[in-house]
Amino acid sequence: MTNKLTHTKFPIKTTLAALSLMFVSANSMAGAWVGEKGTGYTKIGFSTYEANGYRGNNPSFDNFESNSISFYGEYGLGNSFSLFGSLLHQSYDQVDTVLGKSSSSGLGDVELGLRYQWQADPFVLSTSFLVKSPFLYDADDGLGNNQTDYEAKILLGKGLDKFGYVGAEFGYRLRTGEPSDEYRYLLEYGFSVNENLYFRTKLDGILSANNSDVAPGSLSGNLSNPFEFDSGKLEFTTGWNFDKSTALKGFGLEVTYTREIYGENILEGNTIQLGLTKVF
Repeated sequence: MTNKLTHTKFPIKTTLAALSLMFVSANSMAGAWVGEKGTGYTKIGFSTYEANGYRGNNPSFDNFESNSISFYGEYGLGNSFSLFGSLLHQSYDQVDTVLGKSSSSGLGDVELGLRYQWQADPFVLSTSFLVKSPFLYDADDGLGNNQTDYEAKILLGKGLDKFGYVGAEFGYRLRTGEPSDEYRYLLEYGFSVNENLYFRTKLDGILSANNSDVAPGSLSGNLSNPFEFDSGKLEFTTGWNFDKSTALKGFGLEVTYTREIYGENILEGNTIQLGLTKVF
């Protein structure tokens, strides 16, 4: 699809905007494509997660359950820049056969980033910089590791005409405080069946830099926010974009299933998310 940009009779900016909206719509969590000024994408997700297993040394772990509401937003600033960010509200119950049950509920970390698209052909190339801040909760709340993170990423994308698109991301997250820094990577493939129905799958991975200030294998109060870990999550999404001719123009619904398939010092469970999307 990207190759058509070279030969199309339509204005390149118009075509890029349409491609950006289409891919952003199918790619709920960012991607290499940057929309034009004034365009954007938002998603509100309602998730339930249950883990009965733990990958690592935690023999007294019994169960972890959480419900969360997440927000993701992206907005085109013009000149190939876009602003993006996310916010999470989490409620969890964690059961340990020795320590008993612990629970917490509230807002977690805030993430805010800036992305720049360097080129669209022969493949999309973008870079991004993100800051994660814990200013919405206290350390005792157990809703995060209560430290600031800084992340730089390289993002790649390629349209495959009727066969959909592929994407890849590689980055490094500097985590202040006790947690270890992280190498981050993501592989993605998606395609649209028609103007309404689409599918997407991702492999979302984190590899620890092994430079945590705490001893290897140390457990955090909230096991969904470990200090030092490796993880690989496989995600499957199907979504529906409502017809442009209806009052629901720009809105869509998504269902996503995610599971940890490899890693160390992480929970192992199933996440089901229902998402409401809006492209504008």
